[in-house]
Amino acid sequence: MSVSSIEVSEIQGRLHPAAESAAMRYAGGYAAEARRALEQGLAQFPEERRLWLMLLDLHRTEGHWKDYEAVVANYRRHFGQEPAPERERHEQEARLPEALRTGGKACWALGGLLDASAVGTLARLREAASHHTVVHLDLSRLSGIEPAGCRLLADTLDRLIAAGNGIVLSGDRLLGRMLREAVEAEPTRRPYWELMLTLMRFAQDRAAFDRTALEYALAADVPAPTWEPLIMPQPQWILPGERRNEPRYVPREQFALTGTMKGADDPQLIALTDFAQEHEYLNLDLSHLDRIDFVCAAQFANTIAAFTRDGKVIRLIRPNQLVAALFELLNLGGHASIVFLSA
Repeated sequence: MSVSSIEVSEIQGRLHPAAESAAMRYAGGYAAEARRALEQGLAQFPEERRLWLMLLDLHRTEGHWKDYEAVVANYRRHFGQEPAPERERHEQEARLPEALRTGGKACWALGGLLDASAVGTLARLREAASHHTVVHLDLSRLSGIEPAGCRLLADTLDRLIAAGNGIVLSGDRLLGRMLREAVEAEPTRRPYWELMLTLMRFAQDRAAFDRTALEYALAADVPAPTWEPLIMPQPQWILPGERRNEPRYVPREQFALTGTMKGADDPQLIALTDFAQEHEYLNLDLSHLDRIDFVCAAQFANTIAAFTRDGKVIRLIRPNQLVAALFELLNLGGHASIVFLSA
């Protein structure tokens, strides 16, 4: 059995009671109650960094960007430094050429509700693309979507691709989650499906594209779109010095869990079991897992325990703080290494 070897950043000791309460409430889908528990905990124990980080992840996953920025500012004032998620964001942006960074001439952002009002920003992005081979579109501050905005964005991306431009997308995972929720609520809205398929081409995820194309065809009574590989100019990344103390994971031994997982028979759990049959080392990328309910988390814990009894070595890589706290309550650290954001 593998021994817990938790690699942590700004996290020490057992869970604070407010963290336990917030983790359970968020797992149950009660985001407002989880927020209240964290804010009350911070009012009494402002030195508890774990509570700050959990509150940041709650605002990020819920798309509450004004609240997120307010917590970042308060954290900065209280501790005299940026929280780890913001430090990583700055480091990632520093790898881009100057024109593609925030405020650069080839970088534009969409925030708030993606609707018809996005036409101006997208027009300016196309203008920038006439002067720059590669442009950067930041979608990380979107809070909602409407069909008109999705159609505008999909058309803009198609036009830039046709013109031979390269496009760097930030926050496309968040948009993908919104689109998935939208098609589940309104399955006949074609702009949602078409933009979601475009994002899958950007992610080079043909398997997801083919599944989604079939869902689209059945839901909207249209022919299933066919996969076309996306070939674009790429930015010249500025590579930092190699950090040899960072863990390395073999790509074929990675498995990603995403979105929201619910119930003991969640399809991603079934897919994970299938994946584990072929691998001894399981590196589970949880960086895009927004929420897992308690029933699913308990089944996940049982599954992980069974894997370790079979001699498999498991790493749970970068869960958000709310998910991580739930896993710690379930003693998952006794069967797998939990790898957080590096300090």
